[in-house]
Amino acid sequence: MDKVVIVGGGPAGRVVVHSLHAAKKEYDVVLIKDEEINVNRCSIPYGIVDKKPVEKYCISDSLITEFGAKLVIDTVVEINKEENFVVTEKGQKFNYDHLLLATGSKPIIPPITGIDLDNITSVRSKADLERLRKYAKEYKKCVVVGGGYIGVEVAVVLKKLGLDVTIMEMLPHILLATMDDDFAEIIENHVKEKGINVMTEAKVVEFTGSEGKVKQVILENGERIDADFVIVSVGVVPNTELAEKSGIEVSKFGVVTDDYLRTSVENIFAAGDCAEKKSFITKKPTRGEFGTNAVFMSKVVGANIQGKNVIFPGVINANASTAFEYSFGSAGLIQKMAEKEGLDIVVGESEVLDMYPMMDGVDKIKTKLVFDRKTGKLIGGSVLRKGHCTANNVDFISFAIQMGATIEDIMKYQYATHPELAAKPSDNTYVFAARDALSKM
Repeated sequence: MDKVVIVGGGPAGRVVVHSLHAAKKEYDVVLIKDEEINVNRCSIPYGIVDKKPVEKYCISDSLITEFGAKLVIDTVVEINKEENFVVTEKGQKFNYDHLLLATGSKPIIPPITGIDLDNITSVRSKADLERLRKYAKEYKKCVVVGGGYIGVEVAVVLKKLGLDVTIMEMLPHILLATMDDDFAEIIENHVKEKGINVMTEAKVVEFTGSEGKVKQVILENGERIDADFVIVSVGVVPNTELAEKSGIEVSKFGVVTDDYLRTSVENIFAAGDCAEKKSFITKKPTRGEFGTNAVFMSKVVGANIQGKNVIFPGVINANASTAFEYSFGSAGLIQKMAEKEGLDIVVGESEVLDMYPMMDGVDKIKTKLVFDRKTGKLIGGSVLRKGHCTANNVDFISFAIQMGATIEDIMKYQYATHPELAAKPSDNTYVFAARDALSKM
């Protein structure tokens, strides 16, 4: 019976456990994770509201143990590549035929003076969630350092709870990692209208406090902002320390893998946040620390452990989020990313009603589709709308990219319509964006 060792208890590790459990062949699977309880990281902002117990936002270990794997709570400190075993901090030794590195990512902790003061937290663990619940009840003034998805989501939740919230972002606008400037400005203005103070091009240089607790955030320009607590959400980096220590090839993007997600050591795989990803479109290394990418990659790893030789085609990085009344998201290369790659593109835009015009509550869907000018193929897109339906729009864009859809294909797209659920029969947000792009070819 082949022995499989998985290092990491996030979605990448769990999906491989499930894949091998469903296999026709039987495997001896051990999953080693260093967190006794894993929280669903994406849900932490929404767990700050204490209507449900913290446990509701945690991931049950039964998703590992009930699928035939042995669970070990420990930290792997050594990989012996020659003799195929790992050693843990507690001195346990586990042999393997196949090893998966699914060590995830870790939050970036910027080297800011005073960052070790109390009442400064990241948004990553069960302990972080418990701290955030406590702070939200006890305090009134919060500064969020970082205006990406998590930073904005946390800020919105805290504002809804009645706190005084300031977002500090070094870039010209919030959300620029996943949105073009024009879309980002709409959301930035919206959260400002809802009472969140947004400070852009704001570089934090120091935290000061008294009695060991943070009291002020100091900017490079000398401005001081009062704070009862601070949330640092400036991104994550791949956790590659174990791989690097073991002589496995890594890059700034993560553990380097081939098309089959094998590392520089043939019987060692890597997947999820810790692994380098390649863009589905450019085939170049790219970032993509999304739970969905971990799932997609691990399905390939599970198949390849079984000897199926499945190629991972690369990540499209489909993503979505919300802020008060809006939801928004993107997939593939948005306009500025494609331009940065030097691609010859044509961009189609549309603004279509989300219901029939006579219906109550009707609003607009803004869509931007990015096509390769030479081939006509869709390579990216963005959606911004009121309500919480954007994930479905992003999923369509992602699937169309996967299937190699062209402008002409989308022009022929057949869709449903209904007065309360969609635009009138003649209108469709993707078709209108494709038509706009075609007019620019």
